[in-house]
Amino acid sequence: MAVGVGVRSCMNLPMKLASRTVAGVREGIAEVFVDLLHVRPEVREGTQVVWGQTSALLEIVVAEKKIEVGYDWEHVWLGSRKVIHLTQSYLLKAGFDLQKSFVVEIGPGTGEVTAHLPPAEILAVSPVGVVSYRDEEGWWNKLTEKDREGAMQKLSDEARRVARSSGLVREAEERTGSRLTELARAKDIRLKLDSASPPNAK
Repeated sequence: MAVGVGVRSCMNLPMKLASRTVAGVREGIAEVFVDLLHVRPEVREGTQVVWGQTSALLEIVVAEKKIEVGYDWEHVWLGSRKVIHLTQSYLLKAGFDLQKSFVVEIGPGTGEVTAHLPPAEILAVSPVGVVSYRDEEGWWNKLTEKDREGAMQKLSDEARRVARSSGLVREAEERTGSRLTELARAKDIRLKLDSASPPNAK
């Protein structure tokens, strides 16, 4: 009887170790995401969803950059010219919307994980300090409050355009990918980042 129990225990040992390893990978990769991005991703093992996604935050800033944006506006009427010159500093912030899907798939090999992240995005374009404002107006072509408000709106639009082309989004994605991989490696997890949506994504 004792021998039988001993043999059965030895036979079950590899299965128990494998189960413990999968559980360790699952918990380890969740810790990596929580530590870096403050989001616990949805974790899948095959077609089974083991954990749902949760986060206490709505978004996480990964990279930021300060820029200066200028905008010039003019209008000519019957030879009379009016002009507005604007300059403003802005703080750009890029990162992730944590309400979007972060999905981790365990496997196929032991200690292997594939992570599907949403694309990084510009989260904020915030004016810094006081806008530099200069204007000129003609004898009969006078500046109006509507002219000033319109120029300020165009300046804000230009800041957003510059933000989109600044490379900050790419920097946020590269920085996040590099750090996630590094943290996973420290836990003996081989992490692969896949920009494609996971199967059966919502």
